[in-house]
Amino acid sequence: MQDAESPYFHSPEPGAALIVDRMPGARGVAMGLWFSAGSAWEGEGERGLSHFVEHMVFKGAGDRDAEQLSRVVDREGGYLNAFTERDTVCLHCLIPAAKAGLAASVLTDMAFRPRFDPAEFEREKDIIANEIMSAEDDLEEAGHNEFHAMSYPGQAVGRRIAGTAEEIRAAGFGTLVDFHRDRFARGELVMTVAGDVDPEAVASSFAEALPREGPRSAGRLPAPRFTRSRRAVKAPGSQVLVFTGMELEPRLSEDEYWRMNVVDSAFGESMSSRLFMRLREKEGLCYAINSSFSASRASSLWGIFGSTSPEQFPRFAEAYRREAELLHRDGLSDAEVDEAASRIRGMLSLAADDPEYRMKRLARMFLAEGRAESLDAMLSAHLSVDALSPARVNALVRDRLDPSREGMLLYGKITRAVRAAASGILGASFDGRGARG
Repeated sequence: MQDAESPYFHSPEPGAALIVDRMPGARGVAMGLWFSAGSAWEGEGERGLSHFVEHMVFKGAGDRDAEQLSRVVDREGGYLNAFTERDTVCLHCLIPAAKAGLAASVLTDMAFRPRFDPAEFEREKDIIANEIMSAEDDLEEAGHNEFHAMSYPGQAVGRRIAGTAEEIRAAGFGTLVDFHRDRFARGELVMTVAGDVDPEAVASSFAEALPREGPRSAGRLPAPRFTRSRRAVKAPGSQVLVFTGMELEPRLSEDEYWRMNVVDSAFGESMSSRLFMRLREKEGLCYAINSSFSASRASSLWGIFGSTSPEQFPRFAEAYRREAELLHRDGLSDAEVDEAASRIRGMLSLAADDPEYRMKRLARMFLAEGRAESLDAMLSAHLSVDALSPARVNALVRDRLDPSREGMLLYGKITRAVRAAASGILGASFDGRGARG
């Protein structure tokens, strides 16, 4: 018998897991199906197919056509959505708790019984190609793609999640059907649920919906090989976009993950952070400036994103270098650590009432760590005053966040003054080319 305070866990067969976070009295329920798919899993001839499958499962599944799939959830006041990342594809639904069975039926039909149609497949190519072109016109997104390609050259994790328009238009219908069978119908998957549901009933419907098509397997993601590179790349636009990133290897432990959250909050993620207050509010050097980090199966990176004018770039570069070096040398003050830790605990307390947050938290923890724990257990074990002490947070800063290790991309309007500052202040080279296709 499982502890009522712990997430309910059930594995109906090898490679398939169900995790339920019970929320007695919650009016909504969130469900997600998470697959070992995404651009980092794709081989030659498969680029963009994870994202293409995500599109195609909305074209009809089981006994419902595309319009019925949308209406059956809409009329209950819920919503149905999906997303593709480098290391996972997720189909998810938020719906009133009384309709949990409907959500499970819709999601499992989409995952395992999609109505793939060759004519719809050809039509969807143009839709995805337009989505890709829209992303290319978004300088920030295009810059992120360029930074990943630069940091992981020749590797799947460095490629665009959606592929290129040319790759999508060249895709074959049979290849997509086979990819869905191998990565979705037969692939490793996790279902996470948060809300006021009967875990045994959900487990029964989940097990019944699974196709019996042989053993489930995901294989292994190839270990990413990070390349530290500093470049300036011309792209359309009037600003210089600054992307930095350094590898967080070896992988962060759970305690280190939350200490890294404290560093991120204090340094650049919040409106009261150092970078926001000093570079934007006090010096007026930019509109956008923030830090972030990822700790996924595909890659683990810490870095910042900012944008400034070519005229202000030399001062921006000097100010950023100063702040990065100060952080590594002196760490965070006791007050900064205490405020950031308090902010994180407060945000988690507010999120405790949100079934969708709790559903996604369970999945990301299980995919990264192979385990799941309750929100209360996580707060007491990893977010205590002792676990997030200034000494422990700053030890992580010293060990992990040496700015000499970070890669950097300057993307946008690269003038002579920008080139000179990039080389003299940041050590970036200018190769004279435009953005990669």
